[in-house]
Amino acid sequence: MNDQSKFSSPRRVALYARYSTDMQNPMSIDDQFRMAERYAAQKGWLVVQRFSDGAITGTASYARSDFLRLMEALSDKNRGFDIVIAESLDRISRDSEHLARFNKIAEHANIEIHTVERGKADALSVGIASVFNTMFLQGLSTKVHRGIEGKVLGGLSGGGRVYGYKIGTNVRGVPMTGTRVIDEIEAAVVRRIFRDYAAGRSPIQIASDLNTEGFPSPAADTKRSSSGHWKQNTINGNRARGTGILNNEIYIGTVIWNRLTYRKDPITEKKTSTLNPESAWVIVDAPQLRIVDRDLWDAVKARQASLSKRKAKLVSTDRNHMSTGQALRRRKYLLSGLLFCGLCGGRMTVAGTGKYKTYYCAEAKEKGPSVCTGFRGLRDSIALPLVLSGLRQNLMAPEAYETFRERFQQRLRDSQGASEDALRLHDSRVRDLETSHRNLLRAIESGDDVGVLLPRLNAVDAELKEMKGKRDQIVPPEIELPGNLPELYREMVSDLAASLSEESVAGRAADELHELIDRIVVHWDAEANGHWLKIEGNLLEMLRKSAPRELDAARDSAIFAEVGCGSRI
Repeated sequence: MNDQSKFSSPRRVALYARYSTDMQNPMSIDDQFRMAERYAAQKGWLVVQRFSDGAITGTASYARSDFLRLMEALSDKNRGFDIVIAESLDRISRDSEHLARFNKIAEHANIEIHTVERGKADALSVGIASVFNTMFLQGLSTKVHRGIEGKVLGGLSGGGRVYGYKIGTNVRGVPMTGTRVIDEIEAAVVRRIFRDYAAGRSPIQIASDLNTEGFPSPAADTKRSSSGHWKQNTINGNRARGTGILNNEIYIGTVIWNRLTYRKDPITEKKTSTLNPESAWVIVDAPQLRIVDRDLWDAVKARQASLSKRKAKLVSTDRNHMSTGQALRRRKYLLSGLLFCGLCGGRMTVAGTGKYKTYYCAEAKEKGPSVCTGFRGLRDSIALPLVLSGLRQNLMAPEAYETFRERFQQRLRDSQGASEDALRLHDSRVRDLETSHRNLLRAIESGDDVGVLLPRLNAVDAELKEMKGKRDQIVPPEIELPGNLPELYREMVSDLAASLSEESVAGRAADELHELIDRIVVHWDAEANGHWLKIEGNLLEMLRKSAPRELDAARDSAIFAEVGCGSRI
């Protein structure tokens, strides 16, 4: 007598099947269903519903759509089944909490759980299965971690795709799992990101440019829920955690594995990461994977450190910290943020344009004499030459010119490398457009909708023509120093104030000046009818020793700015 004999009608059954990863055979679902159907048939039961999840780990519940449907059905009075059958309890879940909850809901709904392996499940079998599943998962985690560490130490990939690289192939062109080689097209994008950031462009600007030019982001064509566009976080990431293009040491030929530990949040079931102590990191030299040279890497790290230093000095005045972000934007003027009022200690703000650009005490201007009485404004045309006079004298020294010449030559070499990368990216884009052009023509010839395809074909044609016309403009230049470089250098130094005041370079120069000078305190001398400036910072000694006499650098650690009688400043 089978289990159906005491029921007037066949008992109704829901089947559940699951396989864990996309490396396992999807046919496993069919195999599990076949075994469960055979078990039901032997009992005289009727299979009425099937639930299955493919390529999803058994420790997840919220990510399994059919498992969630089955859980909802358990609580539905009109569910239409009395029994749930799975191949084994670990197919329902390997997570002890999830399995216990599933069993609790099933008991409350008076639904039996059966497995092909052990028949009807009770509280004891569920408890034992939970213990074994927990032990299995812990042991598996340890073994997988050990195996991946061995691969990394052996020069192979520790898993996951890194932008700028692709899977290596053997002499027959067959992919070799675990190997990495440089992808020259993506490597060119990586170098461009580093160069642009070192030159002062923000991650947002860099991401916007890459999106405008149509370069796929690291998230494109992956399983991640992403638009496939570049974002500032993709570039900037987190320095301490080594995330983001700008922080991944693999680009300078150093592989760091086990920097982070990933665990599943028990509430959201999303993976969260924690930073491991540096002693737990596995560090392997991989010079064959170097994409960025050390000098460029160091330039990026120096700029990141400078921005972090500036940010640490700022106090956010709003809930979303937008004021801090705005303060970190590139300075527009060379002396931006350096001038402070000698009366109240507040910052001085600039007003006016061109030759009328003048610095005033912001406290006096905005809050009135009860906070600060203020004094006459200081013309930028007076302050800037005063501060730069010391720089000018030192820059005319022979050793300063030699440093300039070396850096100029290095800049030319960098420019050639940037042009080579730009040319590589340009040619790659042209090849993509040519492929699209051929495919569109083939589709039109095959009789596909011309009304839809023709506008796209015309757009591709136009872009292709434009791209081919630009090629000559980005051919790498020859590395050759100008014959009149000494004269150019002397002219640049002699006109230093004008050069650094140009908006195109003032922002970067201001950042450098902030590294040397902490602050410039502006005082008003009523008797002399002029301002005098006190420079505080590493540049002080140089200014005191080298400022020209005609600018009256004569007051201890101060520089006097003489103002003609009746000048309106």
